[in-house]
Amino acid sequence: MSFHRRKRAEQPVEVIHMSETVYQTRLGNYFLGQTGLLTFGDGMHAWGGLFNPGDSEIHILCDTITATNYSPDPFIVEFWLMNSSLGSGIVSRNVASVNQAVRPTPIPKAELRDADRLSEAPKNGLFSFVQIAEPKSTVTHDLQGLLILPPGSSMIAFLRSQERGTIRSRVSFGWWENPA
Repeated sequence: MSFHRRKRAEQPVEVIHMSETVYQTRLGNYFLGQTGLLTFGDGMHAWGGLFNPGDSEIHILCDTITATNYSPDPFIVEFWLMNSSLGSGIVSRNVASVNQAVRPTPIPKAELRDADRLSEAPKNGLFSFVQIAEPKSTVTHDLQGLLILPPGSSMIAFLRSQERGTIRSRVSFGWWENPA
């Protein structure tokens, strides 16, 4: 039996297949965030949104959006692009890089914002789609980076209830950031 040493070019090439989300996570570009606990109902509304500041020099690629209903009554989730009629809201601190092994820990340029107990509804922007959040459930949209927010744009989940009583919810986003 004879063994011959193969030349380097004859060695098999290792190929690794990973999703874009996993790839962006490994690079330290993937982030998760959630709003504070949003309270609405009895004619009042709330929203949670992902905002790309005008000077960010990045594109936000939205991967996932969720709205969790902690209440016993359903509510409507309306998804809006480029809405600017509801104010700037409060910036959430509940945002983190998914890859905690990267040093220094990456900080997102995107801002996760929210507002609750609002009497007004969106007056501008692009209404995208609507979903019903059933009681004690979570509405989830897996966009896989298909929604791209350039600098100066936004995506909000507007929460509207027809029920009497108090509704509580959180809105969450998963996204990665690429140079614009």
